[in-house]
Amino acid sequence: MDDPQFDAEPSEPRSIRQRVRSACKPCKDRKKRCNGENPCDTCIGYEYDCHYVVSSRKRRKKHDSAAGLPDVPDHNHNHSGGSAFATPAEPEKQSHSELTPTHDWGSREKNSGTAFAKILMGRLDPGQVDRPAVPWNLGVPVGQEPQGPKQDITRIVTLDQMRALVDVYFDTVHQVFGFINIQPFKDTVVHRWSGLSAPDSRDMVLSGVAALGSLFTAGCPSALRESIANFSKGLLETTNARSSLEVAAWVLRTLYLRVTSQPYAAWIASCTTMHTIQATGIGQKSDSDVDDDIIDKGRLVWVSRASNCFVSREYGRPTVEIETSLVSIPTSRPGDFTHDLFYMYQLSERLHPDKSYTVADDEAVIAELASFKSDSDGVILFKGYLGLNLYRRLQSQSVTVSSETVKSAISLGKDGVDAALRFAQRRQPWWHVANVTFQFVCMLLVIDTNTSLQHLGSAMNALQTVAEYFPSRSLTETLGFLRTLVKLTCDRKRTELDFLEQSLQDKSATNLEPVGSVIGVGQNDKRLSCGTFTPDLNSGDFLNFDWDAFFKADIPVLDYSVIDP
Repeated sequence: MDDPQFDAEPSEPRSIRQRVRSACKPCKDRKKRCNGENPCDTCIGYEYDCHYVVSSRKRRKKHDSAAGLPDVPDHNHNHSGGSAFATPAEPEKQSHSELTPTHDWGSREKNSGTAFAKILMGRLDPGQVDRPAVPWNLGVPVGQEPQGPKQDITRIVTLDQMRALVDVYFDTVHQVFGFINIQPFKDTVVHRWSGLSAPDSRDMVLSGVAALGSLFTAGCPSALRESIANFSKGLLETTNARSSLEVAAWVLRTLYLRVTSQPYAAWIASCTTMHTIQATGIGQKSDSDVDDDIIDKGRLVWVSRASNCFVSREYGRPTVEIETSLVSIPTSRPGDFTHDLFYMYQLSERLHPDKSYTVADDEAVIAELASFKSDSDGVILFKGYLGLNLYRRLQSQSVTVSSETVKSAISLGKDGVDAALRFAQRRQPWWHVANVTFQFVCMLLVIDTNTSLQHLGSAMNALQTVAEYFPSRSLTETLGFLRTLVKLTCDRKRTELDFLEQSLQDKSATNLEPVGSVIGVGQNDKRLSCGTFTPDLNSGDFLNFDWDAFFKADIPVLDYSVIDP
């Protein structure tokens, strides 16, 4: 069924609309605008079965029609109630162009290869064919079609195990990436494992939640974790749900790969998530997604955008921009900190790499991040990551960074390392646990001041602790690399110290060649004392000495023009 929470919100303020003689049955059922064509634009855009039902009742007279009724003011579409991608000084309509649809999606569908087939289907046999069969390619030979996983999720995980994994997921990942409605989801789990519901596309979300829950559950057998993850991956590769369930499954897959795999895999999964949003159309307020209420579609779109942004920026790759009419960020909920993630996403998008920015912009965001407080360790880690990212960008410009900005960046990194330690002690492999700690050590070495280096020891010990809780070849190599950097820094500083100490050593006068006398300076028998030159400034030789002439005089030994080539 349609989710009334989003269908009730109009995408634009209402204007006087032209009535059509009759709307098609799908538009009537879904209460969507119909242009009266056969097939209509809405049905073409969303691939509905466009057909008309002839009514036996008489038409009302013109003066009885709804044209005489005034439009109801829209109280739900209130821009001031929710934040958007606009600075406080700008109205919401001047937000990022990516947030406001620049084209009608239905008009794009008219250019697709299915357009003629849909028109003919609507004219010749309306209501009989759900979707025209169009040869996109030659297709897979009969009998060789890809099959989904043979196994059932209820046979991989018991009900008690699933409940435990779900609870861990909602206590950890959901706290920052909250797009699932908790109670309906738990009810779905009970129905699924009790046999009241058959396998369907919800299994993609169920298995994705279970896979992430297994990562954050201390003591979960690795064989069970791999079985759940492989089952979830198999469903994604073979199922075409065309709904928010598929998008949610790709978000869960992205987060799973962010913990367990290489950056490339997580980035590809996050981009696939964004393209799936485009394919399903859930980013539009008028979307036709027909599924239950386990997914909050508004939050799902924004979580998808945030995860794609952060993964892409970390990996140094472009993000996928989508057209969406869901401009206002969803409101906060008690019990999770997803709104804090949206806030940091807004800060990050204000400084988009493709936009012009100044040093003052970066420093202002670092200061804003440092003043922002959150009770979620996951959010604190994201704060540390974003603060370190901004400081790296300042360093790349070879500019002089203010001492206050340096202090704020160190504070953000230190808070992030403390949060990483708490995650490690709870055996929860949040994806920035090692990343933020490593970047913080590098930043301290780059700043290279007494204030920064005093935190170096605790940061190195923190990464060592993380490596002990989560032993892996990657962390072992990272620790070795950082120790090499610290040793090289020590060698450099020892060399600098040797140069400084050598400059303080006394040189014997016997090793110095005379450079001749300076005009105006008399010979003094007291010049040499214990082998060093010790002039007596109170002697008669210096009483009437012209110091201005001395400092202004050309000294031939420093004049390279007198040296023969």
